[in-house]
Amino acid sequence: MGQRTDDISVAGLLESRRTDILRRLERRLCDTGNDLAKDPVVLPACIARADAILTTTVSELGRTPDDDAAPGGSGVLMDVVLDELLQVAAQQPERLPQMSAVLASLHSVLATQAQAAGDTYDSYILRTTDEARRRERRQLAQEIHDELGHELSIAKHQLELSELYQATEPAAAASRTTSAREHLESAMLIVRRLIVEFADNRSRVDLEQEIVSFADVAGGWRTAVHVRVGGDQLVVPNGHRHHLFLIIREALLNVFAHADADKAVVLVDVVPVDGSPDQVITAVVEDNGTGFEPASVDRGFGLVSMRERAESLGGGVTVASSAAGTRVEVRLPLP
Repeated sequence: MGQRTDDISVAGLLESRRTDILRRLERRLCDTGNDLAKDPVVLPACIARADAILTTTVSELGRTPDDDAAPGGSGVLMDVVLDELLQVAAQQPERLPQMSAVLASLHSVLATQAQAAGDTYDSYILRTTDEARRRERRQLAQEIHDELGHELSIAKHQLELSELYQATEPAAAASRTTSAREHLESAMLIVRRLIVEFADNRSRVDLEQEIVSFADVAGGWRTAVHVRVGGDQLVVPNGHRHHLFLIIREALLNVFAHADADKAVVLVDVVPVDGSPDQVITAVVEDNGTGFEPASVDRGFGLVSMRERAESLGGGVTVASSAAGTRVEVRLPLP
């Protein structure tokens, strides 16, 4: 024998209508063309989620006195529950206070879960932002230690040797002083480069402007740098663009610090791969300086880091140098 509606508790009232509510929710989503109903995987998950919400609401009602409460809420699930309860109210109007409690409890569960989701997302955003800032600070600290600290340490050592030789070997002292000056100039280049790299507006300029700005600050007064960037930059992922800039930056630092060149050219282009729909981004940094023997400085001049950056993206760096100048070529395949 079935249980009479007026003998059911407020929690039982919602529980007794659970199956009908879930059926009507699914039908309502399908009939209205809701995006949730268009995916055969998402729709069952949505219904299961609604079922879990109803379970939580029934549990809450089981712990909450059956007192008057103002109904509220929105969304398809709330509408369907309301429709079901109105059908009961038409037959049992004395149950309206209990139905109000059902709706109030459902609204509370939905609001709590929405707030929890919002808190989780906000926490994620804050955590991600903080982690990004921490990574940037660690990167800055590492570059200051590895690059700036290295140059300053050598300069200090050279000045100490200069003082030591000053009285007995003036020529050696002068040589040490010159060496210290060169390392201090390299340190200044690193400082200027870090200022450009960590400037707030760095992401708002295109690659050509970024290279030009760096060259002007880092060594444009001693070497004239011509920059041209062709092709569609929009197809270049941010990671590829960032690594390419760092490679070009390192190549230009070498020009400014070691090449004794009066001009340099930077050419960047996005080109198709022969016989393939794939594309690659290429870059050339060429100067008319004194050149060097790549094999003799294979682990210097930042060549290792340049190659590692390119290889991490499936590309490569080649270096050719002679008494007429140096040419660095970069090739990065685009995903």
